[in-house]
Amino acid sequence: MNFTQLKSIIPALLMSDDDNERPVSIELISPPGRGKSDFARDLISLMTAKTGEEWGHAELFLGTQTPSDLVGYFFKGYIKGPNNEDVAITEATLPKWMLTTKGKPAWMYKHGVLILEEFGQGEVDVKRAAAELLLHGGCGGHQLPPGWVVIATSNRASDRSGVTKSLDFVINRRCEIHITDDLASWERWAFEKNVDSLFISFAAANPQIVFSDGVPEKQGPWCTPRSLVRLHDMMRRLKDDTGKLRTDDLVVELAAGMIGQAAAAQLFTHIRLGHEMPQLEDIIKDPKGVKVPQKPDACILVTYNLAQRVDGSNAVPVLTYMKRLPKEFGVTFAKTACTRNPKLVFSDAFVDWANSNSSLMTALAELK
Repeated sequence: MNFTQLKSIIPALLMSDDDNERPVSIELISPPGRGKSDFARDLISLMTAKTGEEWGHAELFLGTQTPSDLVGYFFKGYIKGPNNEDVAITEATLPKWMLTTKGKPAWMYKHGVLILEEFGQGEVDVKRAAAELLLHGGCGGHQLPPGWVVIATSNRASDRSGVTKSLDFVINRRCEIHITDDLASWERWAFEKNVDSLFISFAAANPQIVFSDGVPEKQGPWCTPRSLVRLHDMMRRLKDDTGKLRTDDLVVELAAGMIGQAAAAQLFTHIRLGHEMPQLEDIIKDPKGVKVPQKPDACILVTYNLAQRVDGSNAVPVLTYMKRLPKEFGVTFAKTACTRNPKLVFSDAFVDWANSNSSLMTALAELK
């Protein structure tokens, strides 16, 4: 199941018809760096918007926890006995997972999501302690409100990520969902997060690099959607005097430390090619006369760059230019641009273009 498919059904999985009935816990499993944690965090704002009430958000990095971190640390307390005498008991401190990322206790929110990061990498005794959290939403005497759901994120045992043994009684207490790679889902997410079009088009042109199956035989940096975006976030502050991303040897070496040498070399070849492509300002001035690239990799660069920057004010010249590219790039452009800005679907320029192209009409109709 890819993220787009999961997003279409997960709101129903996070809600219950009975306010006292807890939703089933979920474990998301994928190769490293596919965006499981970001997906889970994005659900907070999604569900807040959908229900009209603020959802709580708590996280715990299970790979570094001990059983005591889950159940709380015990200290001496008292209760009243049958003859009103003090009876000594042990009470547990409030564990981290009962506090939201805003520092508020979980019981202040009717609904919320507890994310158990790196659940698969937790020690076996920690997984054992977490079993009660997955089934009942509580542990060590502390309890999440019934409207909260627990989402765990894990890698596969084959991913060399330190995944420990799974216990069958824990497996039997949650819904296991394996996330499959899907470029379209990632593109949508990347545009929403304002990832530079050069990096998005690189992933589109090189899915075998960005979405490689498994981990490299020899340990070291390698390219995943996560490491590519982290490199992007670092490189956006490394620009030359003209405002373009730097492509000198020092920056290439830096990138190799994030995504590996081979991927870095391929990425910077792609970026340098992007720097040679027509600029938006030139296209707006002369959409019928500006150079049109001939090679597919250059075409896809222009396509994603324009899809990220088209708006109501420049749609006419941009579409005039896009009509000069092969039709398959027009479909990619239209779907990408309208996913980023759904209002474009109803603009006169896009409607007129779609009416003259059946493939475009079908693509845009799917987005409405």
